[in-house]
Amino acid sequence: MFELDQEKKFEALKLRYTDHVELLRTMTKLDLEIFGGYITLQLALGSWLSQNYPKHLWGKLGILLIDLALSVIAFVLLRNSAKRRVEAVETLMNIQSALGYDRVGVYLPDKAINADYTYRPWKHWFYLGIAAGFAGIIILLFVPLK
Repeated sequence: MFELDQEKKFEALKLRYTDHVELLRTMTKLDLEIFGGYITLQLALGSWLSQNYPKHLWGKLGILLIDLALSVIAFVLLRNSAKRRVEAVETLMNIQSALGYDRVGVYLPDKAINADYTYRPWKHWFYLGIAAGFAGIIILLFVPLK
């Protein structure tokens, strides 16, 4: 291993910080695309089912199985993304700590640059949307419309 001088350490932190900020932006965009695509498919399937009610049990079960697969895949993708997001935020907080942003007196005489951190996950709202979409399809499949 080799030693870095202060300037190179700062550049390394800056590069890592920039990478993780971009990672979080990309993950947010991807999460919204996954969820938006899932909800769009649920709405399309629900609209189709409301007009083309399958009469046979096997048809209903086939549609339900396909929808279950879509729901599970969306859930797993969003869950894994949420876990990776926590790791990325922790890395960013470590970089900020290395730069002294969380210590009083380093940059400002009476307070730290960083505000107190509050974790605000939104994954539960995604999960609720997936559950509601899947439940809606079940209702459309197994509760007679007429």
